[in-house]
Amino acid sequence: MQLVYRPDHPQSNENGFIDKSLLLDNIHRGAAAYVITDEMTATRNMCDGKFYTSKAKFRATTKAYGCIEVGNETTTLLKPRKPIELSRSERRDDIRRAIYELRMMK
Repeated sequence: MQLVYRPDHPQSNENGFIDKSLLLDNIHRGAAAYVITDEMTATRNMCDGKFYTSKAKFRATTKAYGCIEVGNETTTLLKPRKPIELSRSERRDDIRRAIYELRMMK
């Protein structure tokens, strides 16, 4: 009989030891830790246009350009926006304002 020190286990003895065979019954045989690798398929970074196969390098480049990763919400990004309806006078005023702002920037 092999003993293992597990003082918080409900079946441990007065010294905090428990038979190792009791612990192994609770472990799923064949189960292993899930490992997430740093490698990925070649993905283009929109900040510099280069392709990366390392997640860490991809994220470092994104951060260096002052950007953030959002995810893969392509359906929201590619959905056409509803145009803003303007009357003829509102449109004219908006164009005048834009031209004025451009001239003031020089």
